[in-house]
Amino acid sequence: MVKNISLEGQLNLLKKNLITLNKYKLFIYIVFVLILYGFLILKINTLDQFVVSNNSSSQISGTTTPQHLNQAVIDQLQQLQNNNVTVQTLFEQARNNPF
Repeated sequence: MVKNISLEGQLNLLKKNLITLNKYKLFIYIVFVLILYGFLILKINTLDQFVVSNNSSSQISGTTTPQHLNQAVIDQLQQLQNNNVTVQTLFEQARNNPF
């Protein structure tokens, strides 16, 4: 059997295949979404079963260092707070409601 390898023959074959796939595009889309949901459910289940031991959590928290502010920065902020009424109210609001 001799196959037609010309550009027109390939384009006709492509058009025929696209028409065939066009019939099944909803089915292909639904299968793709179901596979995606299945993958997400699988990942959620594996992450849900992950248990952190107290030893590893204490090691992680032990490696963090507290943040330190320079005294000059603290003095500058206090000076700005004392000079501006709006800043004073913002600081008071932040102290009363940190969220």
